[in-house]
Amino acid sequence: MTKLDIERAELREFTAGVQAGAARSLDLLRVIESTIDWLARLTRQLSADAEFAGKVNEGLPEISGVIDADGDFEKTLLSAQEVVEQLYEVLIEKRQHGRDDAMLSEDDGVESAYTEAIAASADLHNAINSLRWNIGEHDIDAAPPQLSKSYSAGDIDQMFADLGIL
Repeated sequence: MTKLDIERAELREFTAGVQAGAARSLDLLRVIESTIDWLARLTRQLSADAEFAGKVNEGLPEISGVIDADGDFEKTLLSAQEVVEQLYEVLIEKRQHGRDDAMLSEDDGVESAYTEAIAASADLHNAINSLRWNIGEHDIDAAPPQLSKSYSAGDIDQMFADLGIL
């Protein structure tokens, strides 16, 4: 093999390596961009939902009457809150994976995009919690007053019977 043949082989190897490295870098950049775009969309949705919950919360004093007489809103809001909490945990885990990935750097923006989504999910979780709590408080205040019966110490058996305990 001549020196020219060796140089040609090295050049082929070099250009193949550059092409593969560049293609890999482009693929990584596409994945980073896609991840950041998805997280930005998720963050906007979570923020919009938290804002909506806040506006509903602000409007509660204007509503007369019991809102959640059968407890369905309580159940569905609690379920939504639990799903948001699960999302929050997944986002924290994925952000940590990003921190641990040697191919990513802080300048890529992935960690900050996850952090923003985590904050938005926490805000939504808290907004739903406030809404659940305030609907319950509103309904207590809006419920018609209950007539209560007074009992003396000697009427303890009758009180338990009225409560359905005996």
